[in-house]
Amino acid sequence: MQNGEETPAAAETAPTLPEEITKQSFRLKIWRHLETNGLAMFPRPVYNRIPNFKGAAEAAAKLAELDVFKNANIIKVNPDKPQEPVRVICLEKHKTLYVPVPRLQNGFLNRLVLPEGETRPAAIRKAVSRNGMETFGQPLSIEDSVSLDLVVMGSVAVSKEGYRIGKGKGYGDLEFGLMMHMKAIKPNTLVATTVHDCQVFDTLPAELFGPHDVPVDLIITPTQVIETQRMSQRPVGILWHLLSNRRIQLMPVLGQLRDIEMLAGRACTLKEEDTDVEERAGAARRRTRRRTRSHKSHSEGEGNTTEGEEGKLFKPRRSQRRRNSNKSISKDGKEGKEGKDDKPRRPRRPKPVIDFSVKISNISPNTRVRDLKQALSERGVKPQVMIWKGFRGFCYLHFFKPGPQKGEGDSVPAANMESVLAALAQMSVGGSGGAPDEPRDDKPRLLCVEPAPPRHAPAPPAAPAAPAAPEVH
Repeated sequence: MQNGEETPAAAETAPTLPEEITKQSFRLKIWRHLETNGLAMFPRPVYNRIPNFKGAAEAAAKLAELDVFKNANIIKVNPDKPQEPVRVICLEKHKTLYVPVPRLQNGFLNRLVLPEGETRPAAIRKAVSRNGMETFGQPLSIEDSVSLDLVVMGSVAVSKEGYRIGKGKGYGDLEFGLMMHMKAIKPNTLVATTVHDCQVFDTLPAELFGPHDVPVDLIITPTQVIETQRMSQRPVGILWHLLSNRRIQLMPVLGQLRDIEMLAGRACTLKEEDTDVEERAGAARRRTRRRTRSHKSHSEGEGNTTEGEEGKLFKPRRSQRRRNSNKSISKDGKEGKEGKDDKPRRPRRPKPVIDFSVKISNISPNTRVRDLKQALSERGVKPQVMIWKGFRGFCYLHFFKPGPQKGEGDSVPAANMESVLAALAQMSVGGSGGAPDEPRDDKPRLLCVEPAPPRHAPAPPAAPAAPAAPEVH
């Protein structure tokens, strides 16, 4: 829905559904299924997103095999991660590609144009990334003329009847309404979506959908192509009575269109009460904080560290300040704590010693450290330290010698070179892309795993430090 709500008139006439059957209930079902069954891909978690799923590239390739795609010259594709492979194929096939401005905050559509003569796969993947769409995008206003042959949308859930459920913010419906105003959508313009098979329902309750919801004509999954029955009509444009003034302020392009409509003498009455902006604003703040932490981890831990930073194997102890107020002078002139006998200092823990190291090479530049960590975990390999040089095609795994067995959490798990090399034999890892502005490489590479000379082990820090939990630098 454009605003996530029904108008009072619609609520009076629509059949009453049980409280638990809502669009959000279907969204939660899909998001939970993708996360709990290992089908979700970056960015995670997929809740409150158009979810990226395993097999998105296969679904895009299946779409590219259809005549509707081959015959299309001008295509609009949403900017979400699961449709990134579709955007890549569009540029590889020299299609004219339009991508909406995220959340319609700074415009409407951008036409992605590569530098003249640029055809490298890496450049194409960069152009269709979040930052690349801004860098290589040529803005298109609602007063410009464009005619689309195919529209590709992202979805959370769809049905074989053509009903589509988005992430609940209404962006897809608003984009479609704006394109209808521009007359960019022709009667023969098909609407397609690429989703995982688990996102497809045989039927969805028709009562959940209104005149502003965009139906889809084609559903493409990694395993099948579904031509829907299309039980509902397409929106004819923007339904102003479903939007509030604050929504207009958040999306200037809507204000521009409303001014045009009002000058033409058309009624553009907005709803008086806005009930969806506060929830969206709160979610945006949470996403901003999460992205900030994620960006920090990329910059400090995944290939952007200096040689000096890579030597930090251990976390420094917290400094313990001794307060003079807690000390007193005893009768024999010695300093001690009030009311307590002098206690000997606790002996320092011995520094962990690297037992052996393993070098992994032939890593794709687009592989993120989390991709390799997941592959190692699946094979039961848990190094104490990983020195990540993935952007240069290799990394080092360091394994400590077993430490003292004082407590359950103080021991270092034992490992040996032969068992690690055997566990990592014939291991393949593909690049999933890490940050929104980075490309992806879906072709797994066979990694080269070999013993590493001791000289590659980083030097221990100068100051005394306690053994840290396994970490990546």
